[in-house]
Amino acid sequence: MKKVLFVLVTIIVLVASMVVLTTPAFTQPQKLTGPIRGGVLRVANVIEPPYYDPHRLTGGRLVNHSGAVFSALVRPDPMKEEVSSKTMTPDLAESWDISPDGKTYTFNLRRGVTFHDGRPLTSKDVKYSLDKFRDPKRSALSTGVKPIESVDIVDDYKVRVRLLHPYPELLVYLTSPFAAIEPEHLKDVNPKSTDFLVGTGPFKFKEHIPGKVFIYERNPNYFVPGLPYVDRYEVYILEQAAVTDAFIGGNLDVCGSMRSYLDFGPHILKVQKYAPEAVTALKPFPYTRGIHFSFARKGPWNDLRVRKAMAMVVDYHEVVVPAFGGREVKPVEGAGLLPFYMPGAFNKEEVAKAYGVDKPLEQRIVDAKRLVKEAGYPDGFQVDGITITGGPFWSETMSYLADIWKRHLNITMKVRILESAVFYPLVDKGDFEVLFHGLQTQTDAEAYGFLSSMTSGQIQNYVKWSNKEYDALVGQLMSEGNEAKRLELVRKAQSIFYAEMPYVAFGGVTQGTGWRPDLRMGWPAIEGIVIQPGYTNASIIDRIWFEGTAKRWTKAR
Repeated sequence: MKKVLFVLVTIIVLVASMVVLTTPAFTQPQKLTGPIRGGVLRVANVIEPPYYDPHRLTGGRLVNHSGAVFSALVRPDPMKEEVSSKTMTPDLAESWDISPDGKTYTFNLRRGVTFHDGRPLTSKDVKYSLDKFRDPKRSALSTGVKPIESVDIVDDYKVRVRLLHPYPELLVYLTSPFAAIEPEHLKDVNPKSTDFLVGTGPFKFKEHIPGKVFIYERNPNYFVPGLPYVDRYEVYILEQAAVTDAFIGGNLDVCGSMRSYLDFGPHILKVQKYAPEAVTALKPFPYTRGIHFSFARKGPWNDLRVRKAMAMVVDYHEVVVPAFGGREVKPVEGAGLLPFYMPGAFNKEEVAKAYGVDKPLEQRIVDAKRLVKEAGYPDGFQVDGITITGGPFWSETMSYLADIWKRHLNITMKVRILESAVFYPLVDKGDFEVLFHGLQTQTDAEAYGFLSSMTSGQIQNYVKWSNKEYDALVGQLMSEGNEAKRLELVRKAQSIFYAEMPYVAFGGVTQGTGWRPDLRMGWPAIEGIVIQPGYTNASIIDRIWFEGTAKRWTKAR
């Protein structure tokens, strides 16, 4: 029987609402008396962070830690799914004012806030942190705050941020866990040392057992009265498949993090079968997966004709991947640089044409062979391809690509499936030839977040692609207030991206998590976790509590 190949899951933009996979309901008492304090909240991550500075590291490797340790000026409303400038609530800034012209933000800081080492928070720390966050030499997310012209101290508890132009999304980019306010007096601490983990957040770093667990204790001086509810927070280091087993066994309270790691269909089904009392939920994630062609390494793939040919022979209809939950969440093949629902995004037909997959496969194979021959490689070539461990969709997709590229184009790809600790350093440096991995933004609030991921020098731009015209268009997008002109800039930037094809998206992703049935959030209580876009969910752990005792919750098997 023909083997079903794994490539990707549902396009995030075509999933109109959160997919919730329900399990037998937990019996809730008729009346809750309020949060029960105490207990240990246990989550997991797939790799230890290479360093602990949230300004310098995007993605999920650090957010479980930085969301517990650090605070930001503002935070999304933790009780709402939407993340936008309209849903921002106070964090370290108890209030803020925006000038009528939208170019000046004045933040009024909470008084009496202290860092974990006892030193008081002042405007000096905020200015230091924001100046660092917007410095491309010290921050991986500096493009999100490029409109900031200056950060000025008004007094010890008031900071004024001046912009070059109005920027309504500023507050979204100043949310945790990446826009952390860090202590200026510890600016010389090595970010690779856990000594760097000193913030104003709800939990204080206590212990790190390398390769096993990070342990954090409740911050008794947290500036939000009564929070956090739990006494201790533990982050275990486990490969993705092991996360599911640990959760089913009752050794984790959340299946991975507060936002992700439950994105692989068999994992979801396994949790539902062996831990039916658990709650599982999925939601579209601002992330796509596909093939990255290195511009840092020299080789045949640097030729646009070769990249087009390699994309054209992929049978997107055959490899619709049930791997992530497959048929259960009705996957749709194909994806683009921007979610299809976003204003100005190329639609599915336009993306297919740009990638050269708008014709029957038989014709595409003929055209691809011609392109490779014209590029000077009629006999093919060899290429090194890497991806990460963690699920069959990574290895099976690479096996499929290796097979079709060899069969149709005589391109021999040596596939390496790498452990996280080896994989991520190579990706961060661009030290690869062909990569099957993801492309993400921290929030899907607007097109800029996605487009800026591929600008020159951005850490998410794994392939080290650079195009001055593209960069200029994305820069203009941030400052353009006219909606019609913004859409025009979005279209033009996409045209350049697709014309050069540094990355070919195969499909989008839904991600989610699972949690023990007595987990609650906030008060009045929400049963479980509010799943927000991107990684903003990392800042909700101060609101988590357990209804009942924090003991092993799974039934005997």
